[in-house]
Parts: sequence; structure tokens; C-alpha cells
Amino acid sequence: MVGFATDYAGESASTMEMQDTLKRIAGAGFSHIHWCHEWDGDYTYSVYEMLQIRSWMDQYGLKSKGLHATEGSRRRTVEGKYKYRWYEQNRRDYTSENELNRLAGVELIRNRVEMANVLGAEEIVLHMQLPYVQFEKDPEFRDRYYTQICKSFDELQAQCKARGVRICVENLLGTPNTHQKYQFDLLFNRYDSDFLGLCFDTGHAFVTAEDTDMLELAKRYQDRIFSIHMSDNLGIASSDCWQDDVAMTKCDLHRIPFHGTFDWDGFAKVLADSVYQLPVVLEISKKEMDDAAFLQEALAAGDRFTEMVQNYRKAEKEK
Repeated sequence: MVGFATDYAGESASTMEMQDTLKRIAGAGFSHIHWCHEWDGDYTYSVYEMLQIRSWMDQYGLKSKGLHATEGSRRRTVEGKYKYRWYEQNRRDYTSENELNRLAGVELIRNRVEMANVLGAEEIVLHMQLPYVQFEKDPEFRDRYYTQICKSFDELQAQCKARGVRICVENLLGTPNTHQKYQFDLLFNRYDSDFLGLCFDTGHAFVTAEDTDMLELAKRYQDRIFSIHMSDNLGIASSDCWQDDVAMTKCDLHRIPFHGTFDWDGFAKVLADSVYQLPVVLEISKKEMDDAAFLQEALAAGDRFTEMVQNYRKAEKEK
């Protein structure tokens, strides 16, 4: 069993192309999908769209391993979304200090919670940008920022628990682990694991603005890893990599696992000792490869890593 992100070859608004994407994923041998269409922006799914996607899944024998929710309207940043505060007037933004915009952002997340329920998913993945340069300059701003986030999560908690859908906040590239540990410590101390967890993204963990252990967050929050995004890259290959958003994004290559330099054996050990329930999820990009060959190579990598995790778990039981 291996899960696969649906936007591996890009996104399309065509329902025929969406259906064909699921058909190709199933035909390659994947058992689960991680719905990643509209992972960014403020698109709202109709319940009829949700039911249509679920019908395609049933038709091709696919199950859901989570879906990628959106943090809200595409952000117009001051100097870069990884470091600085975005403008306050984003229309739908669950972190906004504008109360009506914040509520609109919560409404958007509610839409994805309902979608997860229809698709049979138990978690949604959510980005939370951390404008850490401003945090360091103005701790009071940081406190206001988290106040808004907690208001949003407080409002979402009852719906999530009623639907059996957990929110998994994703570790992000370009953000120092110092600030991400503050973030996750605060959230996990406030909210229980039935509601809030971690989506550990291997590619993001390997591209940070600090020289830290790529597995630091996974080790620290093993009891909260309920979602994963697996992809490979080369880490921060040069000091230029994290100078701006464009360079940072280019470092997040979304390669097939074992096609970069990420520590897959170390991650298998950490994951085996965590609460994570298989299947694993690959979030990778096809680039220029032939589609069928790409899917087969990706599935083989997913199977290889799954076996590594299972072997570590088996060895632990036999001790």
C-alpha cells in the first residue's frame, strides 16, 4: 500500500483530466490518494464535486490518505512569505488580524474538513506560515499572531472531532526549526492529538534556514506524526538557496525518494517508532519523465521505504 499526491503532473480544472489522473494512479498500483488539487488559494468545493471525486475513487478502487487543505487566499507578501508578514487584507486567511477575513479563512478550512469526510480521509494537511523575522523584531506581534490562530482552531475543533478528521500542520521550508519548535510546542500543549497533529514533509525538513538535523522535528514530535509528505532533494546546496522565496522553492525539488540525499534510513527508524499508520504518501513531481515510467519508479520507491519501516517495527517487536 502506497499513497500518492494527485497533483504530481500539475493541476487541471477539467473533470475529465482529474478522473484520468486517478485512473492512472490506480493503474500504476497505488492504493491511496492524497488529494492535492487546490492546495493553495481560496477555491471552495461543492458537495457535488466531493461526491464526484469519491465516485471516481470507488470506481478505481482507491482509498484516501488525507487531503491537502489550503491556508487561504494567495498571499501578496511584503518581502517574502517565509520571513515577513503578508498584507492584512487577504480575503480568506485563518491567521488574519482582520476578524472577518479570519472567519472567512476558517470557513474555507471547514469546507476541506467536510471534503475529507466525504472522501473517507482522517486528516487534512494545513500550512501555517511563520513570519519569523517579524517575530524576532516584535514578540507582541508573535503573540497576536498565535492568538488569531488559536481562535481559529478553537472554532474548528468541534467540527473536526465530530467528523473524525484531524488537522495536521505541516513543517515548512525556509523556516528555522527554532521557530517551528515554538509553534508546535504551543499548539500541541493546547490541543490534543485527536484534533491536531504534524504532517512531516521530508523535502521541507531538508531545506531550512538553519543548519540543523533534518529529522529534528520528526524525532521531537513522534507522537504527533499522523501525516507525511515524502520527496527527496539535495538540501541547501549553497548559501544562495535560502536568500529569497524563489531560490528556496527551487531547492524543494520534489524528487522521487532515494533520488537525492535525504536520510531515508534514519527517517524509516523514526517513523517506525512513531504513531504513524501506513500507507506512506509520496508528494513528488513528474518533471520531464514519461508518465508510466515515473509512476512505476515512484511506486517502487514507496514500496521500498514501506518495507524499511515495517522491518524496523518487526525488529522492535522481536526484542
